[in-house]
Amino acid sequence: MVFHRVLNILQYPPMSTIPPLPALRAFEAAVRLGGFARAAAELNVSTSAVSHQIRNLEETLGVRLLERSTGVGGIRLTSAGSDLLPSVSSALSLLEDACSQIKGVVRRLTVSANASFSTMWLARRLAEFSSSYPDTPLNAITQDGEPDIARHGIDLAIEHISERAVRPDDIVLFREEVFPVCSPELHAFASTAVCRCRLLQETHDDFPEIDWRNWSSEFGLPDDFETKIVRYSSFSQVIGAAVGGAGLALGRSALVDAELRSGRLVRVFPTLSRPASWCFVLRHGSTRRHRMLDTLIEFLRAEAAERCGV
Repeated sequence: MVFHRVLNILQYPPMSTIPPLPALRAFEAAVRLGGFARAAAELNVSTSAVSHQIRNLEETLGVRLLERSTGVGGIRLTSAGSDLLPSVSSALSLLEDACSQIKGVVRRLTVSANASFSTMWLARRLAEFSSSYPDTPLNAITQDGEPDIARHGIDLAIEHISERAVRPDDIVLFREEVFPVCSPELHAFASTAVCRCRLLQETHDDFPEIDWRNWSSEFGLPDDFETKIVRYSSFSQVIGAAVGGAGLALGRSALVDAELRSGRLVRVFPTLSRPASWCFVLRHGSTRRHRMLDTLIEFLRAEAAERCGV
């Protein structure tokens, strides 16, 4: 059945009009990986061989597919290349899946996110997804910052980015709210004397809502309040310390939802919160689309919508 789908994509052209498969593979790999050298490494050939294959492909089709440059990235798709790439990528992906099935190997679905999000929100949901689709092996990796989706074989990246950096093709998973939280044991004291509490803070220069200095006016913090701040490199460390009763933290929805539902954390002031200037978005590669990618995206969006009450 998979081979029939490949033939449908190619629309049954006369065989003489189909360029050689190595040339199509070289073209797709060069675009996906962002350069001839990376494509050559993946295909286990020389860089000049990749260049030669793509040049032959362009001569066969009679159009320019790539613009070469010496700048960052090295290549850029032409209009004709942009038209050709989706069909080539889809056909190669179907062929890869078909060959994997015959060999008894199932392609993994690889998902990346930063460490805090992976631990506090994503890991449990990926396990639930796997229970519903046991024939789809999942590979969850943690990467802080913007991942190289093509180079690391990532099918879906969940990225924590500034609202200013959201692109038109991004899928916004959810936007955050920030609010003070603490352990139940500390709540009675904290709600009346924030200025006397130990303050727990994630180090993040570009995320002003999680900096206690930007909340000082709400709580009348003294001039020397920064001596009470304990700084951590990750949000999961902050929340771990808060659950243990070490002090007050600035919680981020939806990452602290599970701790709030379980009662391990409480909001210090139930109605006090600020919208965050960062959000979580879904990004995926433009080529070699995994057959279960759309199913996973819809699953994660449904989970996010459920917590947001929409």
